[in-house]
Amino acid sequence: MRDDATSRQTSSTAERARQEAGTATRFGLVGLAATGVHLAVAALMLFLWPPLNEFIANIVAFCAAFQVSLVGHRRLTFKRQGSAWRFALVAASGFALNNGLLAVLIQGLGMSGFVAIAIATLSVPVVTYLASRLWAFKE
Repeated sequence: MRDDATSRQTSSTAERARQEAGTATRFGLVGLAATGVHLAVAALMLFLWPPLNEFIANIVAFCAAFQVSLVGHRRLTFKRQGSAWRFALVAASGFALNNGLLAVLIQGLGMSGFVAIAIATLSVPVVTYLASRLWAFKE
């Protein structure tokens, strides 16, 4: 009897791990699409208007990427509506973290332009996944 219960528990744990891996993978794919939009919009803006402040380009790029992210996570990642206002808070917090890191890269380390935006943008996803999974799109 004990072996049967242990077997079911192990199977259940393995199934939960498999499901979580699938959710994390979908989150990553949606995040890659949103990040691609973010970086493409920022690059285009800096290309078209070279003297444009990196923070302005980053704000506009974030707004475009947010739309991709919200729709993608609702339809693909978590497959539920979730809370749009909670996700907006998660995204805004991620954006604040992104901009804080961008400020350190530009002002503290002397970087500029697209490379600074790319580093800042690629550094935030783990935090936003956890907050989205555990709070914004909570079951």
